[in-house]
Amino acid sequence: MRQPGNKTSDRLVIGIDMSSVATPHRTGVATYITELVTHLAAADPTNVYRLCYRLSRLKRRRHFVTVDRENFRTRVFQEPFTAVLRRRLNLFHGPDARLPQFGGVPMVATVFDLFSLVSTEFASEQFREMKRRRYRDIAERATHIITLSESTKGDIVEKLHVSPERITCTYPGVSSAYKPQRRESCLPVMVKYGIETDYLVCVGNVSKRKNMMRVLEAFAMLPPSVLKNLTLVVAGRESYGGEDIRDRIAALSLEDKVVLTGYVAQEDLPVLVGGARAAVFVSLYEGFGFPVLEAMASGVPVVTSNVSSLPEVAGDAALLVDPYDAHAISSAIELAVTDEELRDTLINRGVVRASKFSWENTARSTLALYRKIASQ
Repeated sequence: MRQPGNKTSDRLVIGIDMSSVATPHRTGVATYITELVTHLAAADPTNVYRLCYRLSRLKRRRHFVTVDRENFRTRVFQEPFTAVLRRRLNLFHGPDARLPQFGGVPMVATVFDLFSLVSTEFASEQFREMKRRRYRDIAERATHIITLSESTKGDIVEKLHVSPERITCTYPGVSSAYKPQRRESCLPVMVKYGIETDYLVCVGNVSKRKNMMRVLEAFAMLPPSVLKNLTLVVAGRESYGGEDIRDRIAALSLEDKVVLTGYVAQEDLPVLVGGARAAVFVSLYEGFGFPVLEAMASGVPVVTSNVSSLPEVAGDAALLVDPYDAHAISSAIELAVTDEELRDTLINRGVVRASKFSWENTARSTLALYRKIASQ
């Protein structure tokens, strides 16, 4: 589909909703959008990109991502006053499962996961209803849907009754900041966050979905000879269902063994991950699982779940466990920390596995999809 405002037949004008990157505390969604746009800029000097921020984000404009390329421009928009913007586009991409309320232009939406639909336990009813409305809208109006895993693609087919032909799985990459770290280079970050021993790292919001309560139970079950020289570092903000974590730490007598960092700055996180003895990410449901990939790229053994997308990400490069079984989690952690031969195997496999995921490939695949959708 070509819009009248596009004078050059082989040049597309593509709008991308950047609103979710306008935050001081970036997580997986903001990382995906930022990396995608950065690598599109490197891969595509031809098409024109409009990086669109909703007017409500203007107060956070210091956090806007801008691209220093002639074919990239920043725009602010507010619905329903989007007619001018719409007439100048060949395609619009909503990379955070949200589409603007206008028609007449092909729409692509990225859906990270459907956790609000697969369980009533992972979010409040108000949040789940908001997400349900957005998912229904995407199922009805999106020309095409991007997912980050085949697992999420299957969920969309099953839960939203979308034809598989309207969905493409495009794997994300891993930042080059995640790489094996020397112990001495990690010491300043360890000191900053009060870590004095070898440690396990759990990256992610402290929430019911991230399964932190069972991680605490599994950690407490470790043999005393292992536990005495090990700290559990939980790197993430408190979220839904995580309100009781401090009480659980006290109940398990782990006050001196657990560090709750809160949100970790982007410049610190690769070092914090890279310095860990092992990474534990036993979420109950994930649409992808960036922490698994980032730990593997850092040369850190990984213990993760055998559900949803996580086996798809980890392949044979991690220890997969039932996330509902604290004993299984504890046994896997013990192996990942103490079995040197297994550690070497996991580290080597993990680095190789992580190398298969690149943002360059993500950008090229997404660009190919833009061209395909716009030409229909």
